[in-house]
Amino acid sequence: MRVFIAIEFSKDIKDYMYRVQQDLKVSMEKGNFSNVENFHITLRFIGEQSQDKILALKQAVEKTAASGISFKLQTDTIGFFPKGNKKVLWMGITSEKALLEKLFLSLELELEKIGIKREEKPFSPHITLVREAILKEDFTMIKQNTRLENREICVENISLMESTRINGKLTYIPLYVCKIGQ
Repeated sequence: MRVFIAIEFSKDIKDYMYRVQQDLKVSMEKGNFSNVENFHITLRFIGEQSQDKILALKQAVEKTAASGISFKLQTDTIGFFPKGNKKVLWMGITSEKALLEKLFLSLELELEKIGIKREEKPFSPHITLVREAILKEDFTMIKQNTRLENREICVENISLMESTRINGKLTYIPLYVCKIGQ
């Protein structure tokens, strides 16, 4: 089973991100747009795991959540990661990033205890909007033409998610959701 640990969003945040995607669409030749149901912030990608390891992952999520406190983030700007001649477009977050970083580090410690090596890349929280994007115009222009608002994201839960394909559609399924601070 292919899994990752994430912060999920409310419907109104997902709807807002969908609207931003629609603004971006007009500036693209093509792209692979994230499904509205799949918007999230990845705390940690884990990958393929056995059923036995899933139980240990649930416990790591539970311990991480118990050690944290709920907090709020805000949507911020849009940016991109280059990927060959294509781009991955994302939305950034701001506000209580230090608390998000602390949550990530706590999760890393719990994952290490169950035999999952620490992430080598630096933690770069973002929300993927479009993969494999080929732009019609300069990104600076796209950024100026995209209607952005600072929206509040309440971080109250951590979710262990399964990544699978259902009828050819990439689908993220919550396997275990744990409330932060309890």
